[in-house]
Amino acid sequence: MTALDAPPSWTPWRDGDRADDARAARLPWTVLAGIAVLVCAALNCYIALGAVTPSFPFDEVTLLEYARYFAQGGGQITPVEGAGYFPAWSLMIAPLWWVTSSPAVFYAAVIWVGVGVAILTIWPLALIVRRFGLTPAQAVVVGAIVMSIPSRAVQSDYTMSEKPLFLVIALLVLAAIRLWERPTMPRAAVFSLLAVLTGFMHSRATVLLIACLIWLALFALRSWKASLVGLAVAAPLGWLSYRYAMQLNVDLLQGSFKQGLNLTENLSTARPSIILRVVLGQSWNQTVATLGVFLVGVVVVLWIIWTELRRHRAVGPASLVGAMFLGIFLVSIASWANEESLYLADWRRLDAWIYGRYMEPVTALIVAAGLVALVRGLRTSVLVVAGLAALAVIVPTVLWVAPDAPTWGYITPAHIGGVMPWASLLPHADAATWTWGLVPTLTNANRFWAVASVTTVVAMLVLLATTLGKGRRVPAIALAGALLAAAGVGTVAADPATDSFQEREGGVPAIAVEVQQIESTYGPQEVDYDRTCKPAGVNNAVVQNYVAYWITPTTMDTVFDPADYDADVVLSCEDWPEAASLGAVAARGEITDGYRVWIMPGPLQDEMRAAGALEEPSAG
Repeated sequence: MTALDAPPSWTPWRDGDRADDARAARLPWTVLAGIAVLVCAALNCYIALGAVTPSFPFDEVTLLEYARYFAQGGGQITPVEGAGYFPAWSLMIAPLWWVTSSPAVFYAAVIWVGVGVAILTIWPLALIVRRFGLTPAQAVVVGAIVMSIPSRAVQSDYTMSEKPLFLVIALLVLAAIRLWERPTMPRAAVFSLLAVLTGFMHSRATVLLIACLIWLALFALRSWKASLVGLAVAAPLGWLSYRYAMQLNVDLLQGSFKQGLNLTENLSTARPSIILRVVLGQSWNQTVATLGVFLVGVVVVLWIIWTELRRHRAVGPASLVGAMFLGIFLVSIASWANEESLYLADWRRLDAWIYGRYMEPVTALIVAAGLVALVRGLRTSVLVVAGLAALAVIVPTVLWVAPDAPTWGYITPAHIGGVMPWASLLPHADAATWTWGLVPTLTNANRFWAVASVTTVVAMLVLLATTLGKGRRVPAIALAGALLAAAGVGTVAADPATDSFQEREGGVPAIAVEVQQIESTYGPQEVDYDRTCKPAGVNNAVVQNYVAYWITPTTMDTVFDPADYDADVVLSCEDWPEAASLGAVAARGEITDGYRVWIMPGPLQDEMRAAGALEEPSAG
């Protein structure tokens, strides 16, 4: 079904004011559509300019190394540390390794391919919202706004799978709509293949594949043939792709696959107050990140679901979106609803309280629905309901959640990109100096919460003012332009936070540069990485992943037993206890997080000693 199939008794928008009589305004909308696409492209490119090196040692480097594995046809790579990731994105970018062996060039190429993917996503989004009665130009504007909001545009600063995941999800929902419009076996097969690809893209997207399988089963109420074909394709291929992804992680990870562990345990054992804090925090993120448009979209999607169930006695595409959101929302909540993440961890994180990245590839679709309603002429009642929902989220978050949250804690912009426009308001403090229990105001140290919340409330009041009265007071095109501008301002305001993160967490390790210099001077070398070295305050798994990536195409052996060293180059602690007994001598070079380059006895050590490239131990 499409939104135009809805019964005429009530819709979320005024049917008599159909997007400002879009036919009469066709040229202005076409111009705005072109501007919107250019703005979206410019914003994503602007964000991407800050991406010079990987800044996620696990989320990014793992996928980049998996891509190298595929490019080599299954060749050897350094074992990767991390929780494990599903490989669809790695397969897509693997051919880039065929045209370069430079990790810097490869990383830059993946970044810009990702920007292209983000811009391309406007296309399926536009085709989806066209079903709500928008003109092609209006639909493009809506799609461009969605891809310009901070939570989407910030992802262009990273090489993670979020951008292709959202593209595939948008194509999946479009395929579901097309299948609903005309249930045929080929369309069912296309939908199923996209559902499998969605699950293959990210381990947490497995819940979306499950939602698709359930939806296909219920689709038998509309067409049993299409349902049967869809299940025949999705079920076995989904299972096979899942098993392959899990086995790939077994083969390539240093340890075991840990993504999504303890989800059911968290939900079943966490105190209700812990779960409620996470629900409120994550809902607050989605609300303020979109200035309330997400909640408008929730009302619209719920209306379409009700229409599907009441009029067609069947579960349609909106019900699928609802099920996908419910599934990923539960996964996101369960991932962080535990006392360790919120209170007990030595590494205190603010983003654990307001996490957004997991659910945003689905919530962005709901935002699109909200934008459609605004363009078509939103009813006051819809905005009132959304406003009340916003207050139900904002008030307890500000008064109850925020006072206990470590607002000063560590943040990762990719995890909470939607609230990064207010990142400059985050305080500089620590657990000892922070005033716990501080209720946010517009002027105190905890104002981050208050300012973001008040901005959202004001924005929703402005939108409410545009809906009052019998006719539309603000032309739809002016409102769309204002929303595009707001998205652009928010994304530009978020950029300093992403740049700061890149500068702090990225960079090429000095010991990796030194290994490259040794190889350029003395030829290819075998390299051992000492995992028994544990410098204070350093995660040696992080160092391992970064070094492994930057010494490409050289691979390292990870050593957990001192008896296993057999390479001429060893990366170990700057005060390596076994160095003297093994005859190892430190190379002249910088130290990276407590690690340095050591040269074992042999021809390489002799050559480097003759060249004065070693730090000889003192005679004493």
